[in-house]
Amino acid sequence: MDLGVFQWLKNAYQKRLRDALRKGNLSFNRRDFAGSFKEIFDEGFTPAHIITGFEKSGIFPPTEVPAVSYLLKKKLKTRKAIDPALSSLLPAENRFPLASDTARDISNRYHDILSSPTLRGLESVRKIVSEAIVLEDIVRNHVEDRQGRIEKRYHQRKRGKQAKPVGEYIHNVSLEELREQHTEDVNAGNKAQQRLQLRNLRSFAIRQMEEIRDEWRKKKEVIVNGVEKRLQFKQWLEHTGKDVEYASYDASRAEIRSQLNKKEDFFTIDTQLAPEAREAIRKARFADKPLSLADLSRLLCSDDTVDFTLTQAPADQDEDEDNDLSDEDDLKMPSSPPCLLDREVRRCGTCGKTGHNARTCQEGIGASGDEYSNWD
Repeated sequence: MDLGVFQWLKNAYQKRLRDALRKGNLSFNRRDFAGSFKEIFDEGFTPAHIITGFEKSGIFPPTEVPAVSYLLKKKLKTRKAIDPALSSLLPAENRFPLASDTARDISNRYHDILSSPTLRGLESVRKIVSEAIVLEDIVRNHVEDRQGRIEKRYHQRKRGKQAKPVGEYIHNVSLEELREQHTEDVNAGNKAQQRLQLRNLRSFAIRQMEEIRDEWRKKKEVIVNGVEKRLQFKQWLEHTGKDVEYASYDASRAEIRSQLNKKEDFFTIDTQLAPEAREAIRKARFADKPLSLADLSRLLCSDDTVDFTLTQAPADQDEDEDNDLSDEDDLKMPSSPPCLLDREVRRCGTCGKTGHNARTCQEGIGASGDEYSNWD
């Protein structure tokens, strides 16, 4: 009935629809549909189409031909194994060598009895059988080579392209590639399903936590030892005994979140220092720093010379030193390094000039004679 009647009905409907679209009618109401359906029904359900449908379905006339043909088609579609008994009816593979050996044995055994024409006939039979053997080998090698080339081309993988069939042709990929692609699709679907289940579990945990918080907002005021108190959330959880439940929901939510945020098939480059290196750097920052050796004697207004006297100095030398160090500024001035400001200029205690001190003053040496004669 589908081929005899309804197929014509579908064709008529498609024809009316294409005509309406060709005219620019993109909207249809119930009245237009009813009018068009009447024409479609009259064109599809004709007596000839109805009779054809009954004949193709086998309802009329009542014969067994449609049913038998249908059963035969179904039987042909079923792929059944060949009966092993039928293989015995096939010719033997060694038929040509067996015939050649038989002809040779007959000619050798009955050479004295058979006539010359018979012997020549047996020789011809042997030659024909030999040609048949050679031809069979050529045909077999040709068939095997052709099948091998077809299989090699069939299983050849295209470079730079993914194993995806194009259109209705599936011979451009191998069976192994299709299996791999199917496995990848199945794995991707399973991963998506697992992530969906994890998200559902996380949503459930969040909803349960929100319900507990809503209950706390409504019942903050709790009577404790006869006194009404407004408890905090953690205190309320401990008071009501729901702290374990809330902690379990929170832990499951965090675990599911970490699983969802976990990424696969990637690598990271760790550029951070090791904990031992960071600890060594931290200790080095707070360690004592030794003074670096530097010669500051060439700097202006600097005096890095330190003299150590191991014997007792003479009395006149002590008096001269008292006169030289009588200035207060010289006593307060450090020896090194020079950190004086521009407005504070160091002057000599003897002559009052800049650029030297009382020990190196030339005027003092000229006035008092060999003042430093006893110095090393």
